Amino acid sequence: MTALSGCSDPQPSKPANLASPLVALDQAGLDNIASNLDVKYRVLSNIETDCPDKDGKEVKHCFSAYIDFTMPEDMAVNDWSIYYSQVYPIYASKSDTLSVDFYNGDIHQISPTDGFKGFKAGETQTVQVFMAATVLTHSQLMPNYWIAADNLKPAVIDSTRTQIDAESKLELTPWIAPYTNIEKQIKATPKDINQYAGTTWLYEHNQDIAVDNSQVANTVIPTPNTIKVASGGETLDLSNGIKVSLSNVVSDDVSAAFERLTKLGVVQSEQGVNLAISLDETLKDAESYTLNIDQNGVVIKAADSAGAFYGVQTLAGLLSVNSLTVPFAAIEDAPLYGYRGQHMDVARNFHDKQMIFRLIEQMGAYKLNKLHMHLAEDEGWRIALPSFPELTEIGAVRCMDLTDTACMQPQLGGADSSDRDGFYSEQDYKDILAYASKHHIQVIPSLDMPGHSRVAVKAMEARYRRFMAQENEVEAKRYLLSDLDDKTEYRSIQNYNDNTINVCLESSYAFVDRVLEDLITLHKEANHPLTTYHIGADETAGAWVDSPECKALVENPDNDVTDYKHLGAHFIERVSNMIAAKGIAVGGWNDGLGQTHKENMPKDVYSYIWGPLPAGGHFASGAQAMASEQAHRGWNVVLSTPDVFYFDFPYEVDPKERGYNWASRRIDSRNVFNFMPGNLPIHAEFRVDTKGHHFEIDDTLHKDEDGKILHQPLPKGYQVAGVQGQIWSETIRSEDQAEYMLYPRMIALAERAWHQANWAVPYNYDGAKYNKDTGVFTDELKAQRDQAWQVFANTLGHKELIKLDKLGVFYRVPTVGAKIIEGKLHINNSLPGLPLEYRVDGGNWQRYNEPVEVTGEVEVRARNAAGDRAGRSLLVK
Repeated sequence: MTALSGCSDPQPSKPANLASPLVALDQAGLDNIASNLDVKYRVLSNIETDCPDKDGKEVKHCFSAYIDFTMPEDMAVNDWSIYYSQVYPIYASKSDTLSVDFYNGDIHQISPTDGFKGFKAGETQTVQVFMAATVLTHSQLMPNYWIAADNLKPAVIDSTRTQIDAESKLELTPWIAPYTNIEKQIKATPKDINQYAGTTWLYEHNQDIAVDNSQVANTVIPTPNTIKVASGGETLDLSNGIKVSLSNVVSDDVSAAFERLTKLGVVQSEQGVNLAISLDETLKDAESYTLNIDQNGVVIKAADSAGAFYGVQTLAGLLSVNSLTVPFAAIEDAPLYGYRGQHMDVARNFHDKQMIFRLIEQMGAYKLNKLHMHLAEDEGWRIALPSFPELTEIGAVRCMDLTDTACMQPQLGGADSSDRDGFYSEQDYKDILAYASKHHIQVIPSLDMPGHSRVAVKAMEARYRRFMAQENEVEAKRYLLSDLDDKTEYRSIQNYNDNTINVCLESSYAFVDRVLEDLITLHKEANHPLTTYHIGADETAGAWVDSPECKALVENPDNDVTDYKHLGAHFIERVSNMIAAKGIAVGGWNDGLGQTHKENMPKDVYSYIWGPLPAGGHFASGAQAMASEQAHRGWNVVLSTPDVFYFDFPYEVDPKERGYNWASRRIDSRNVFNFMPGNLPIHAEFRVDTKGHHFEIDDTLHKDEDGKILHQPLPKGYQVAGVQGQIWSETIRSEDQAEYMLYPRMIALAERAWHQANWAVPYNYDGAKYNKDTGVFTDELKAQRDQAWQVFANTLGHKELIKLDKLGVFYRVPTVGAKIIEGKLHINNSLPGLPLEYRVDGGNWQRYNEPVEVTGEVEVRARNAAGDRAGRSLLVK
């Protein structure tokens, strides 16, 4: 066993006392290993009890796995190292022939020990690894291991590359061995009671969802404030197109909605039905509209250009694409929240401009209006800024080099990153801004600082070296983000020891100011003003304590920084006021903003709440506590609740479902639909925590013994500014994967952002406790909610998903429930209306329409609405 520690040498470690038969590895030999070495990762358990001690302390349960290496031929070499990414650090390993060392971020190094005598044909070399965390999905085990040796060109090991399944188009991970003990492999702790989402669990979970398309034709998503449909079932036929007339409406303001209609089969034509759009000053609510459809055509009246756009999108929402008809209807509509957002992390793994265009199209279609673009992270900087070419020259590319001089370390399996790295040129970004404007969406850029800034730090160090080589020390230090004399040792939440901007350097603020000016210019040139900027401001624990510059700042009596703990807040306060001075609203994650002094902050602040609901009892990290504390500051609260709105979490408890799981083990579209944004604590009555247990939220007034308020309910009458879905891209490497995680959950987000559900329980401003037994959310209200979901689910399956197919969106096809009852196969689905299939003993797939007699091994799956793509299949057990 080898206990691990941080490694400082980026080159492969050389074993001592080489045996005489061993020869030096040459390039041909390294390439041969890369091409032919078979790697298998065998997860043993997340609840292993025979765990090595960690830092001299007992570990009661841990994650354990074997990593196997097998060559088909003899190779008498051992002057090599294999590197791979594993999100949480391995703290110990056990092998007679191999050692494992943690390097930085998620990179680990596997090297031969003295006991390794070369590869023998067909003989497997194994190392057992231990981790004081969990790996609950395959996606947390990163691809693209690479082999390196001194003075040779490193190469990716082919057996660790991902593949794409021909029928489902989903990623395959052939180096991960099939799970053989689901009970141990899906549990996070011994107390975890979550159940694997196999066919039986899914069948029972879907039992209350009926196939019923009786209301689908008359339903639009998101639900309007009021909709009255003609009782006789009359419809308007749009198959001959629409003839559009505009009054006080600029064509460009509604053109994107008409482009969507065209793609769905409804074109503009002089022979089409009449469609009249006008602005109506009697409509007072921003983004509101009315829509009337009868035998004479369609009339839309709107309060503003956004309302006109949404009126046309509602027409597209009513459209049944198979018949190209819409029902006679009268609609009055306005949004519940002014902020209806979707966040997209393009920094950790890049997502190209066309994917962002498709996202913008679907956001506009479902009336979301804020696109929060996370453009810079530890792993990548994805926007070209004219002042800093190094940010993209170095920071937008990962490669098999650990020095960070010409490219970034290949974190997150980025050794083969040609399809997941890149950046938006200045023109690309302006194109995105223009496309967003066309869809009435405000782009909110985020370049996370001072933590999550490894790329910026390394790029400015490269800039420093460039100007120092020119003997221009002034220019070299102008935008430097690191104190070169700082000896602080720390690890960020993501296990980096070098990812935080030094907040004590004036050059750091010069850098921020220059970045802002470049962004402002790009937005101005795109005629899309920068009105809100998200600074990030989260997760900076442990940095700066040994920085001479910070010591000088803290000891200087002429400023208000008196201790190291306030340095992060000092940065946030100063940068926030820099932003506000430019006429821009400040946004940030609640944990960083919560460290600041209210009196030192601008008035116009958007606080994005990312605390989990079950943590509410701690009065510090829970969603309700965070929302309340920052609402009492008078700030705009945007709910980004991770156990509801983090769309990078798995849909189901299944190791093959992608994503992290620190706040939730499963988030399907129904979970999102069931959320009540106006009343966070009520969810303790029917939700569970990550281990599957019920929890309590105490939203009453709490004070400590000195009378200091620890927690209090929201201010009387306070309403949150809105809601936002999140996609973080650590485990999301392709555009298809991103869209799989987004849809259809984002459509449920849009429902909650736009429409006030009639079953939602109003918030109790006097405060109350909630748990599974309090019963404030009554059985009657639950029945109303579940009936509303029936209509929503059937509308998705029967009408909406085919629209995504026509627009080229790669949404998730659900895994289906199945059970064999008295010899007959029964299948159900969470989204009724999608085609269902089964096969027996690996034979041909057959369409499922009703219970059918089967014998043998049975697999089941659904297909997408267009029928040209399969969902993931499950074995009926």
